[in-house]
Amino acid sequence: MSKRGTWFLSLLITILFVSCAGKNTFAEEISLEEAVQKALANNLELQAFRKRFEEAKGDLTKARYLLPSNPSLESKMAQRNIAKENRITTDYMFSLSQEFFIAGQRGKRISVAEKNMEKVSAEIETLEWDITARVKKNFYEILALKKIMEARQAIMQLYERLRDAMGLKYKEGASTILELNTANIQYSRARKEYQAASGRYKSSLLGLKLLLALPQDYPIEPTGEIKYGPLRPDLPGLLRWALETRPDIRAAERELERVDREIDFIKSLRVSNPLISGFVGREEGNQRIAGGFVSIPIPAVDRKQGELQRTRATKEAARLTLENKHLQTRKEVQSAYEIFIASQNGLEAYEGVVPEMEESLKLNEITYTEGKVGFIEFVLLQNNIIEAKVSYLETLLGYYQAIVDLERAATKKLIE
Repeated sequence: MSKRGTWFLSLLITILFVSCAGKNTFAEEISLEEAVQKALANNLELQAFRKRFEEAKGDLTKARYLLPSNPSLESKMAQRNIAKENRITTDYMFSLSQEFFIAGQRGKRISVAEKNMEKVSAEIETLEWDITARVKKNFYEILALKKIMEARQAIMQLYERLRDAMGLKYKEGASTILELNTANIQYSRARKEYQAASGRYKSSLLGLKLLLALPQDYPIEPTGEIKYGPLRPDLPGLLRWALETRPDIRAAERELERVDREIDFIKSLRVSNPLISGFVGREEGNQRIAGGFVSIPIPAVDRKQGELQRTRATKEAARLTLENKHLQTRKEVQSAYEIFIASQNGLEAYEGVVPEMEESLKLNEITYTEGKVGFIEFVLLQNNIIEAKVSYLETLLGYYQAIVDLERAATKKLIE
């Protein structure tokens, strides 16, 4: 080969190598804990909500100002005609004015801003719990659907082999047209069910990527196992814990406290802040003048009646919201607990037969291969075992989702 041909071949190999190296065909393995942390870090909804905390911090910064407003500097200048002396002089005056807090207004304003920050912080924590629950439910769904998809794939491959074998037997006259048609029907059914399971798995995986704010084509592989482990949560204890720790209740409590302190602040504004001013100037050419004065607005018309009426209505609404949060929490915990118990009872019914399912599938295939049962009997038993296995996996998924719902309602981890 010529030097030119060798150079061209080397270049082509290099391009192909770089192209293949640039494509990562391996999915990133991610655990449940990693998925939750990634969602809390990347979730756009949560990022936008956290900006409200920065807004609340800005309000607190402003509330801590020592003075309610900037000082005001004024200057006046005029010409004076002194007729007796037949001359014109220039008069001028400079004044500096500053408003000051009284009646504890600054402290009350700071208190209002601090309670608002606490409320927003609790609202962010509420959203974090909600996102965590959504991620966990989605993650468990993926793990369960993967097992279901694998089970459907295994039975599809089995029926594909049986269909091919039955086709050969039919050609040799060793099987009937009924058996051949049954094999074709069972394969088509198994293939359809596998495709449906695969579609559900891919859809659930896409949903997890959206929660983690990942691109749709980003390859991830959730890892972990879901298996039954009995739990015995105490309902009264969960109710007490939820009422004491739920962040949405805490947010409602802080809102009520904030409005209550805002009422105190508005009442303090009935006493108007004084405006203290000082001035220096010159008149009639050489006469220096200096002095000061205090200006206090008289609250004869506006005594904050409208603001107090509005804020008192807001306080009553906040009180009702808090009361409703307590009722809603009791209802959510009770409902989630009952669903959890029902899911656990349904799952316990499978516990005696789950270990036997895989063995039954193998034994049924061996029995048919050895000719101890007919093809129709084999198909019926095989379908029953497979559907029982899929039903168990669906029930196991419902059990884990019920755990997540109970965790979210009580804001307490039940499983790690």
